[in-house]
Amino acid sequence: MPQVFSPGEPETRPLDPEALVYTTPQKVADLLEIGPQDAVAVSADSESTGVFVTGANYRNIGFAVGDTILIYSDADPLGLERTITAITSTINGVRLGFASSITAADYQSADNTFVQNTASFTNGRTRGVTFDKVKQLILRVQDRIDNITHNSWRPNLVAAEYINFDTYKPYRRRYYTDYVGTTPLLFRNVQQMLRIELWQGDDYREIGASEARIKIPDDPRSLSGSIILSPGNGSAATLTTGTSSTQWRADFDKITTAQNLADLINKEDRVSKAAVEFSPTFTLEGSTSNVGVHNEFLATANADYGSGQVKITSMRSTQAGESCSIVVTDSNIELNQVTTKTAVVSNATTTVLTVDSTSGFAAAGVLSVGDTAIRYTGKTSTTFTGCASVVGSSVDDLNGLTVTQNLFVVDLQGGSSSGDRARLRDYWLDHDLGIIYFNNSYPFFEYNAVKVAYVYGERYLEKAIEDICTKMVAIELLLSDDRSVLIPEGSQNVDLASKIQLYRQDIDRALPRYIEVVSFE
Repeated sequence: MPQVFSPGEPETRPLDPEALVYTTPQKVADLLEIGPQDAVAVSADSESTGVFVTGANYRNIGFAVGDTILIYSDADPLGLERTITAITSTINGVRLGFASSITAADYQSADNTFVQNTASFTNGRTRGVTFDKVKQLILRVQDRIDNITHNSWRPNLVAAEYINFDTYKPYRRRYYTDYVGTTPLLFRNVQQMLRIELWQGDDYREIGASEARIKIPDDPRSLSGSIILSPGNGSAATLTTGTSSTQWRADFDKITTAQNLADLINKEDRVSKAAVEFSPTFTLEGSTSNVGVHNEFLATANADYGSGQVKITSMRSTQAGESCSIVVTDSNIELNQVTTKTAVVSNATTTVLTVDSTSGFAAAGVLSVGDTAIRYTGKTSTTFTGCASVVGSSVDDLNGLTVTQNLFVVDLQGGSSSGDRARLRDYWLDHDLGIIYFNNSYPFFEYNAVKVAYVYGERYLEKAIEDICTKMVAIELLLSDDRSVLIPEGSQNVDLASKIQLYRQDIDRALPRYIEVVSFE
């Protein structure tokens, strides 16, 4: 019997469940005074952007992309540090590549060149506890701290929260308030509102984000086209049907297909979906990872929108998401809740489309002509520039045809030109307390009339929380027999049992200060 899990919305969870936020393995090692890995001799003469180690040393010590290595020799006794960017197998051994070049002549085998992994915990075989094990301990302790304190110091995603709308009498609005009602959220410390949906009797009105809705046909098994999403910067991500981790399945009914599509957009780990990156790739501040669809869009399948329907919203706030565009190359898939623009191509080259007018089109995005999708990076009053084919025909084959663009839209009062989130506009938000104040837009006066999605969590990781997490992980390691041999202990040092006791006392003194009391009125 097949297992079908179709919850509609994702569960409440950390925005990135695998992120180490509260501490790092190296901070744990520093607390326990565990030194770095042993240095090993190079297996061949160094290159300007790489050094070589033997396969045995690579496996025993453990080297990984992102590790910092110290390279030194008789010619350069002080040495220098480089971050590993690539690891490859060669006839000279395992090559540890890095971006910033070195003077290769100073790091030859004849110069007694050594390489040392500065990380105390690696996935090598010389120490009992690996980096991966310490990482799992940190992830476990992070969850434990959140559960104990009823708070979080990392971003958490609430994908669907149903709450009531508390209204006020007109005379109270006139004399005491400048809003018609409020909606208190379950969590405070709101970092960003992703959705604010107001029940209007027959459908939800979205005022918190720009949206587009996809309707899957009753029999989706014949679907063969693609869905292309652009966040508004000229890049595009292609979602195709198939059975791989970067595709969505259209093998059964419309409900299951819609859920699988939403799972791919959200990169659901429970069904082993992988990230679908944009092309060309790009990164954001503070990260070295390429941005994926799940970083820019949030999807909900079926749920309150009808069987076989997928709601996609931009994670960019309110009107910022109206620069997002979507293309569906299969005519059997229906698009709703979008603004559609068309233009006739009068001339087409390999990178430029000349049209009658680009008024109303996004500054950058994706266009469609039948089963062809084109991305562009800029526009003038009559041209789309930086064009490239995503799927289908080439750009210069579109001469004389009509191009179409479907833009995400937010349903603010009076449209995007007049409504907005502001104290005197549609709504405003008390981020600290997690309360939405409604002005010109508000739902029907019914239970659970407001449906929201948001990211919450303290913006600043307090050093005390970092210290608590580090010590909690350290205790777990001290209780491990295969780790205790690495801990300094002697007549002049505190014994391991005393260290555990002292760490626990520090935790017991500091942690209660952060426990929040939840009360209901």
